[in-house]
Amino acid sequence: GLLLHYGGQQTGWLSGVLVVAGLAALVVFAPRLLPVGTFQGRAGLPSVVALRGIAGAAFSAAEVFVPLMLSRERGLSPTAAGLVLTTTAVGWLAGSWLQGRLPAWDRVPVVGAALLAAGAAGVATTVSATVPLVVCIAGLAVMSLGMGLVYPVLSTLTLRLSAPREQGVNSSALQLSESLFTTTVLAVAGTLFAAWLVWSPATAYLAGFGLAAVLALLAVAVAFRAR
Repeated sequence: GLLLHYGGQQTGWLSGVLVVAGLAALVVFAPRLLPVGTFQGRAGLPSVVALRGIAGAAFSAAEVFVPLMLSRERGLSPTAAGLVLTTTAVGWLAGSWLQGRLPAWDRVPVVGAALLAAGAAGVATTVSATVPLVVCIAGLAVMSLGMGLVYPVLSTLTLRLSAPREQGVNSSALQLSESLFTTTVLAVAGTLFAAWLVWSPATAYLAGFGLAAVLALLAVAVAFRAR
């Protein structure tokens, strides 16, 4: 995780070497830290743990590039860009509130992941200067609404699918999955962004937004197995 975090902030060949080394370490050690079948999306608890990591990484990969894009490409002040980003807090709150009042909560992971994918796609389109800023705001709202729906349910599912003596270990795995996936995706996206920025600053943000959209679609597929 440290190699990925540090490597993602470097440039040139050093960044590539550190990120590759970090990814190699993850391939070796991560399967030993998470439930068996997590990386295969096995039905039940492994898919729940995988979905937490994939959804968290998708959301972070999209959100982290928004303030920079709004400031550099759309000319917004830091204050205005921050106000746009508060949309995610409001959307997440709304999703969490709504989740607690849905009768059929077993379907929530699929619905939440679908909203995450739709929102990520909307945010990705705002790389084009011809797309109105309101599309970015709406995309962030939809993404965060989906995350607000998914997060509480995944914690509940983890406890329900764990024997009493395994609840602590599996709850830790849920948190660790998010940390590992998010760190990995942000490091890779940061490295791609830095390399892409030299050739096309306006579209370099697709390194994060595009990756977020792909991960969100993967989250939809995994969510069907986590029900």
